[in-house]
Amino acid sequence: MKAVITGGSGFLGAKLAEAILRRGHLRDSHGEQRQVDELVIVDIHAPAHAWARDPRVRFIAGDLSDPAFLRTLVAQRFDSLFHFAAVLKAAADRDLGAAVRFNVLGFTSLLEGCREAGFKPKLFFASSVGVFENGMREAADDARHHPSSSYGAHKAIGELLIDDFSRSGAIDGRGLRFPIAMTRPAPSPTVSDAISAIVRGAVRGQDVVCPLDPALRMPVTSAAAAAEATLAVHDLPAEQLGNRRTHNMPCPSVTLAEVAAAAARQAAANGVACKLTWQPEAGPVKVFVGRPERIEAAWAAANRIPGDADIDAIVEHFAAEEAGRSASGHSPR
Repeated sequence: MKAVITGGSGFLGAKLAEAILRRGHLRDSHGEQRQVDELVIVDIHAPAHAWARDPRVRFIAGDLSDPAFLRTLVAQRFDSLFHFAAVLKAAADRDLGAAVRFNVLGFTSLLEGCREAGFKPKLFFASSVGVFENGMREAADDARHHPSSSYGAHKAIGELLIDDFSRSGAIDGRGLRFPIAMTRPAPSPTVSDAISAIVRGAVRGQDVVCPLDPALRMPVTSAAAAAEATLAVHDLPAEQLGNRRTHNMPCPSVTLAEVAAAAARQAAANGVACKLTWQPEAGPVKVFVGRPERIEAAWAAANRIPGDADIDAIVEHFAAEEAGRSASGHSPR
């Protein structure tokens, strides 16, 4: 069986690749469990992770907004494709045209290529809770889509495309809306990294200045739980997905003060000293104000899709990964 991960060198894509290789098998559209013989990582940069040395892994460098590259990718034919590649929020705000070419037109061309080739792969789409409108305290699976960012709009379009191409029989599509994912081992330019920095600092004994308000509440997930949820949704029979192929991922809802408290508990358990200073700034705070604070995931619960138990589980997971990196001598990426 051949599986493809677009954006496979990124934070969530890499965690999914690791999970697939560890597990070693996936269920195809007929419900048969099949061994993964080849895992193709599609990204601009090659993965710098230990799992990338696995003989089942093959890396292809390419840009999904390039029609020639898409034709080459589809021509290889694959059983499953996990679409995690995207121009993210800040980059989309800086260059909307490039984001549309990649997130919308590139994805549409990928789906159309699958339709024309006629091999009907399983296709998982990584969506976002950013599809929901501001001012909604809790978002259910069928909550109104009215995104407040270009990135959210592109994800909403992607969900409709997944539904449409599945309905036409071109793909066997399915997806999840992910909340804020934690915890990146290295700083990133995203505003949400200020949340991860709280955990990184506590685990590593580094002082942190957070530009957000400790009272802000938001849904979060660990990258590991996101990967396991992805595999669970991928393996479900199509008839369990319903007419809407993309659903909410189950996840805890926490305030940043609760994130800080969990991080402090981890630091104390490790005998590490660090200082967290709150210095809210209007720009970063504005990004989160009005977003859904809680995600209701009834469909996921009914179908036993896994998620993190609480914020302590997310922090403990990062601490365990950090210990593993230290033991192996791998520096954070």
